[in-house]
Amino acid sequence: MLKWLGVESRLGKILALSTLAALAFLWFFSVWRWRLSPDFIPLHYTVYFGFDRFGPKFDIFLFATLGTVILGLNWPIGRILFRHNTLWHGLLWSATLVLELTLLLSLMLVVFKTL
Repeated sequence: MLKWLGVESRLGKILALSTLAALAFLWFFSVWRWRLSPDFIPLHYTVYFGFDRFGPKFDIFLFATLGTVILGLNWPIGRILFRHNTLWHGLLWSATLVLELTLLLSLMLVVFKTL
């Protein structure tokens, strides 16, 4: 059923689907907040959660685009290099999921700090 993922183990399938769900939510959240955001949004914070970089509101798509690039690079690498090694395949999908969730968290910080 999930042959197109290129993952053989059950844990790998769960991680791959979780990563795809996180990326889909990242895109959904970006599009949703883009419509409601002001013209300039804060994009970077200092250690004390102060703003030190502002940008136009279309920069909110940088998070989702970066997540798509990460997934787009890790997916073929996992399919080609780690086809028969489930441990490394699982580690790659785990790292991709952690990166996607980090991007989602940072996008939420950007969005909710401007409310």
